[in-house]
Amino acid sequence: MSLYNYDAVTGHFTRRTPHNRLPVGSRSGSTLANGYRHIHVDGRRYYEHRLAWLYMTGEWPAEQVDHKDLNRANNAWSNLREATNQTNMRNGSLRKDNKSGFKGVTWRPDHQRWRATIKTNGKQTHIGNFRTKEEAAAAYDAAAIEHFGEFANPNSVLASPNPPLEDRPCTTI
Repeated sequence: MSLYNYDAVTGHFTRRTPHNRLPVGSRSGSTLANGYRHIHVDGRRYYEHRLAWLYMTGEWPAEQVDHKDLNRANNAWSNLREATNQTNMRNGSLRKDNKSGFKGVTWRPDHQRWRATIKTNGKQTHIGNFRTKEEAAAAYDAAAIEHFGEFANPNSVLASPNPPLEDRPCTTI
């Protein structure tokens, strides 16, 4: 008998059996300090996003599971995709030491311009120098979309309503 149900729309795992004082149907797992949710199964800790992949595909992910929206606790099936370490890193947010406020944009005091660069295949590539950091960010965005495709996380994401969540039944293993 399986221990949990997985709801692909919410990304939540719920109990199929009572545990300690937790009733059937209660949400399983907890959030770690790094933002990921995890569940203990037979004394071993598993990340929820990896369990969700297993529940939905019947197989463990070959490498990593990427959260499209960068929210590590959002394990809805529509928010997850299989990734390599390299593609997962492309979908990153701003670094903490970023001073421009935009990915791929730095100030060039020697040119008195904003410089746009992108790293592909381990090599830093110069995109161009621009008068404003917004222009440099737009150039980075175009290059990121060209090079990284669906894994690009551009600076300026067009505001659009969220697509409807995929309507999938709960899955049980």
